[in-house]
Amino acid sequence: MLDRTYVDTTAEDLRLGRKLRRKAQARRLIVRLIILGVLAAVVYFGLSKLDVPESPAAAEPVAVPDGTVAATIDYVHDGDTLFIMLKGEKEKVRLIGMDTPEVGDDAECYGDEAREHLRALLPEGTKILVKSDIEKRDQYDRRLFYVFLADGTFVNQELLESGAGELMEFQPNMAYSEEFHAAESRAMDAGVGMWGAC
Repeated sequence: MLDRTYVDTTAEDLRLGRKLRRKAQARRLIVRLIILGVLAAVVYFGLSKLDVPESPAAAEPVAVPDGTVAATIDYVHDGDTLFIMLKGEKEKVRLIGMDTPEVGDDAECYGDEAREHLRALLPEGTKILVKSDIEKRDQYDRRLFYVFLADGTFVNQELLESGAGELMEFQPNMAYSEEFHAAESRAMDAGVGMWGAC
């Protein structure tokens, strides 16, 4: 004959065991969710506070120097030559301190990319500030300028910093020679622009 007391106790123990297992599972699930939440917060807040270095191609804005004149971009011809409207006159401009690869029939490695980079910086209609140095024009009667955006972006330096061109000193126009040398060195060291492509 079956012992009823034993059966009832065992059934009760089974129910109690299942209940305890469910509680333990629930506690483990809660602990896992808390751990995941803490890890997610550490990752989110930890990564947002990391000091990620800027690309060497991003030149620091500078204080726009005194003596600049307002102008408007008419057209970018290549990576170092553009047309601007200055005091109601259209002027062909050669950027001081740098040389970019050629485009067109005499195309050189990275010429198209340099032109597109300058076009992205200076879309048609962009308001700019220009400043000349000692020598105002080159042998082709192009105006020689340093070009700045209103936010302080120094376009000549930024092109060197991004590897869109290489340093070319126009004696006696050497006002930013030191900055240009440093910008080119950083681009070469990082292998950006033409220094990584050509």
